[in-house]
Amino acid sequence: MPTHKLDLLENAIDSFNEALRKYQDGLANDPKAYKFAILHFSHFLELLFKYYVAQSHPLLIYKNPFSKSIEKESTIGLWEAVQFLKNEGNDISTTFYQDLEWLKRLRNNIEHYRFEMDIPEARRTIGRLTQAMNEFNSNFSDFDLTDHVEPANLQIFEELADEYRAQLAHSRVEAKEQSEDGEGHYCTYCGNEETAALVMGTYICKFCEEEDSETNCCICGEPIRISDAITWNDEHAPHIDYVCEACDYRIRNMN
Repeated sequence: MPTHKLDLLENAIDSFNEALRKYQDGLANDPKAYKFAILHFSHFLELLFKYYVAQSHPLLIYKNPFSKSIEKESTIGLWEAVQFLKNEGNDISTTFYQDLEWLKRLRNNIEHYRFEMDIPEARRTIGRLTQAMNEFNSNFSDFDLTDHVEPANLQIFEELADEYRAQLAHSRVEAKEQSEDGEGHYCTYCGNEETAALVMGTYICKFCEEEDSETNCCICGEPIRISDAITWNDEHAPHIDYVCEACDYRIRNMN
């Protein structure tokens, strides 16, 4: 009969690649895909931590390593594996631990009860966990996680594993989700494309968090951002008129 067999590490990596696929489905406007990204990512982390423990000794992944019927014994859980690694002197940051707790709590609610997921928070947490896991793995394990990522998932993995690129990508997605016109806009403060959401006449950058209000040119009436506008009568504060660059240039070069 046909069989499908994976060892501990292969099983972990298989779930990781599936989590990345579902994450990409979520980015492609399929919100329910994030549920499965969380489940697969949680499974990946638990198996990977067990793999780390097994590197010290394969029997240590069992709750009772002295059993005469070892194959029938239950294996340790995530927190037991984490504690073992901490006891060995491996550094697990507070943020990493808190993100693990968040992930496991949401996973448990998905599997056993009802759940509510803040999708932007889920994206950012998965990004932080990927970064932390990649760094932890490079310092602790005997393999490069990148080598096990499927080609179709490599770009999104590299994006998530890089803190700056992940933050930029999250900001662009959130800008489109929150913008009144469904589009991300250029931020004149940080210079990034598609990171600003247009909300009630104000461009709010989801990356640098600067806000840029929209006004109208007092001459031609075209909408312009205040950051791009030229002050026309600043001596009449608090009421200030603004002109666009085109009108300012035309007026200054009339003669």
